[in-house]
Amino acid sequence: MTNLSGKIDYEDAWDKYAKSWQNIHPGQNYIGDEWIGQQAGAANSLAEYEALIENHLIAPYIASEDTVLEIGIGGGKTAALLLKHCQKLVCADISAEMLQATQQRLGEERVSYVKLDGLTLNGIPPGSMDVCFCYDTMVHIEPRDIYNYLVQIPPLMRGKRLCLFHHSNILTPLGWEKFLNDYPHNLMGKRDGTAFSVMSDRMMEKFLTHLGYEILHKETELVPRDCIWICKSPFLSAE
Repeated sequence: MTNLSGKIDYEDAWDKYAKSWQNIHPGQNYIGDEWIGQQAGAANSLAEYEALIENHLIAPYIASEDTVLEIGIGGGKTAALLLKHCQKLVCADISAEMLQATQQRLGEERVSYVKLDGLTLNGIPPGSMDVCFCYDTMVHIEPRDIYNYLVQIPPLMRGKRLCLFHHSNILTPLGWEKFLNDYPHNLMGKRDGTAFSVMSDRMMEKFLTHLGYEILHKETELVPRDCIWICKSPFLSAE
């Protein structure tokens, strides 16, 4: 929800979503199973969507010895897929309710959990991550907040310093359709924390290049509404 000051309260919005989720989606097993990629033009079922994510975005990039940071775990759907391929997984989220749901799903073997404050990545040791994976999260985050996370990720990285970032893109036909459907509900500078952000591939490219990320691949066909970047973070010591 958005408070009276106009601040986007991501934490409260996703906590409330998690608490009401079972009533809204009584037939689902886990939070996030309702997100099947259909509106994004990516898939028509949960199984198809999970296979797309695992086969195209996880298996080719994640190695069995990797320690992976996932920012925005949303109930653990993608985390469960990542854990099949990596050595250790750090699940980070602004919502305590989402972290609890993911912990109930995945347990604590090879997994740790970090509660974020929305401004920093405090709680994640510097130079401890081989991969940073952020899927189905930046689609809800405003551009300045996305940039803020991009600034803070490099000091956490080591080794291959691989990053995957997925965000909305209003310059695509489906992205523009989503924008037109959403904009009447997010006016006067206020918006719900679960709403889609107004983001584009051109903005993200500017963010990444300005901060020194090496872009390895820009993916626009796998999830036609959105944009996915495979890149390498700059080497940046935390000291």
